[in-house]
Amino acid sequence: MTDETKVGKPAAQLWTREGFGGPLSVVTRPTYGPDYLSVEGKHAPRRSVLNRMTPRDNDDVDALPSVVASSKLGVRVLVSGRRKPMPFVVRNAEADEIHFVQTGTVRFDTDVGSLTAEEGDFVCIPRAVAYRFGPVGESMRSVIIESPSAISLTPPAPFGMINFARDVKYAEINADIPAGGPTRLILKTADDEQTVYLMPHDPLAVSGRMAGNAPVWKLNLTKIQVLTYLPDGGPPSPFLSSTNGELLMFNLSARITNRPPVHINADFDEMVCYVRGPGAWGGCTEAGTLTWVPKGVVHHGPSENVPEGYLAWLIETRATLRWTPEAIATSELMETGQYGPHPSLRK
Repeated sequence: MTDETKVGKPAAQLWTREGFGGPLSVVTRPTYGPDYLSVEGKHAPRRSVLNRMTPRDNDDVDALPSVVASSKLGVRVLVSGRRKPMPFVVRNAEADEIHFVQTGTVRFDTDVGSLTAEEGDFVCIPRAVAYRFGPVGESMRSVIIESPSAISLTPPAPFGMINFARDVKYAEINADIPAGGPTRLILKTADDEQTVYLMPHDPLAVSGRMAGNAPVWKLNLTKIQVLTYLPDGGPPSPFLSSTNGELLMFNLSARITNRPPVHINADFDEMVCYVRGPGAWGGCTEAGTLTWVPKGVVHHGPSENVPEGYLAWLIETRATLRWTPEAIATSELMETGQYGPHPSLRK
C-alpha cells in the first residue's frame, strides 16, 4: 500500500479480528481511510514524547511513576523519570510489570536478586516481587507496562528470535544489601490503591538462593531479532505475551517489508514506542515518541523498511486504554497515516 491512495486510486482496507490472526474482510475504497478532519472524545489517536513529560517521581523522591494510560481490565502504561533511588520498596499485588529503559542506567534491587539495566533493556518484575529502582547517575526515563495476567517471553522462533542462553539475564543475589532499619513497603493494588507497611528491616536483604530460578530478568531490544517473510515481509511476530492473550509485545524496529495495509484492528489497542533512529519511522523523529491508536480506528502506519535503521517496540492490548488528563496535557492529536501530529494542529 502506498500513498497513491491519496490521489484517488482505489485502496484496499482490512478489517481483522485477533490482529492479523483471525477472520478478515478486505474492501477497496475510493478515499484514504485514515483521513479525518477533527475528532471529539477520548477514543482518538494520540502521540507524545517522553522528554516532554515530567513524571511525578522526577522531582518528588517519595512519588510513584505517573500513569499515562489505564484501562478497566487493569492494563496500565506508566512513565518514570527518577533522579534519585526510591527510598521505599514496592510490591505490586495485582500485576506483572515490564520496565523499558529509554534513557540512563537503572539499578533494580528485588527480594529475589538484583540487576543493572541499560538503555534499551526490558526488565520483567512479576506480580508480588518486592523491588526498588533508581538511576545509576543523574537521571533515567522508563516506560512501565502493568499486566494483571502473567507475562512471559513467547517468541514463535525461540532459537532464532531470542537467544535465551546468551541474551536473557537474570537477577543475581546481592548479599551486600544490609537488613537495615525500618523500611516502608508500599503494596500496590487495583486503581493505584496503596497500603503502606512499616517493616522492621529492608525486605530486599537476601543472603542466598536455595532453589529455582530468579523470576526477574532483562533483555535488550537490540537482541530481539525481527522476523520477515520474503518477498513481502508480512506482519511482525510477538516476542512476549500474557497468559490470557490480552497483551502482546513486538519488536517493531526497521526490517525488510512492505508498508502495512490500511487497517481496522477490531480487538487490540496499539501503542508504539519509537525508541531512537538514526532513521525516522514515518512522522516519528524524536527519541522516545509514544503513539497510540485505539481499536476500531482506521490506520495505515509508516513503513518499517528504513535503510538507515531505527528501534521501536509495539504493545497490543485488548484492554481499551484511556489517557490520563496529566498525560493528555503533554500529548497531541495524531494522524494515522504516518503517525505525525494531526494537520488540524497547524491551523
